[in-house]
Amino acid sequence: MAARLKSISRQIHWSLLLKAAVFALAWFWLPFWLFFFVALYLYFVPLFQSRKLAVPFFVLLVLSYTQPPSALFVLVFGAIFYAIFLIKDLLVIDRRSAYELLVLALSFLLLRGFYMKFDEGIEGWALWYAFLAAAALALLVRSFLDALSGEGPVEAHFRRREEHMAGWFSFLLLAQTLIAGLFLPLDFIYQSALVFLVVVLLVELLQEHFSTGLSRTKILTTAMTVFTLFVVVLGSARWGL
Repeated sequence: MAARLKSISRQIHWSLLLKAAVFALAWFWLPFWLFFFVALYLYFVPLFQSRKLAVPFFVLLVLSYTQPPSALFVLVFGAIFYAIFLIKDLLVIDRRSAYELLVLALSFLLLRGFYMKFDEGIEGWALWYAFLAAAALALLVRSFLDALSGEGPVEAHFRRREEHMAGWFSFLLLAQTLIAGLFLPLDFIYQSALVFLVVVLLVELLQEHFSTGLSRTKILTTAMTVFTLFVVVLGSARWGL
């Protein structure tokens, strides 16, 4: 038993756990301007692989700015910051799956924050914020696709062009979906869940396209799964008509 506990202890990266704890507690206790500089120091020192996870990190900072301090989000933001460092420092074996989960978690929190702020539908700055939220989501998707890029230089130029086009496609699709969600007479959680399913579909199909190539089976399987979840969410929602 002692040997097993020692093995588990070695697998926990205590220095990163400490950084995550400092990040979360600084967000909870300090004014945002001071927390911002603390977060920059924690992330960029040392500089190793900092560019690779820069987009998720800055999206996390945006979320930490818009979210009022709470004990629950101390744990949530600390866990996300810890996950960013595990991927950044190459401490997880399946970085692709870890990065995907990170992107999806940040995407859901972005959607939740957006629909919480504009729970009355189209009003005020809702349209502008929809475009900003779509841009943040598209950047997350684009950064994930960039992380999947191979090292071979032969088709790098064409791949970059495809990734660039995929980023713009993601932005346009998600902007329209976010705006459409504002018209739904639903609770913000259901609005977030429905648009989140679109993000999941987009991430799954794009990553398959850029990694192994899309197949008809993959498209049908993913689309049917997402469609089923879509129906379940719509069926369980309370419509405020």
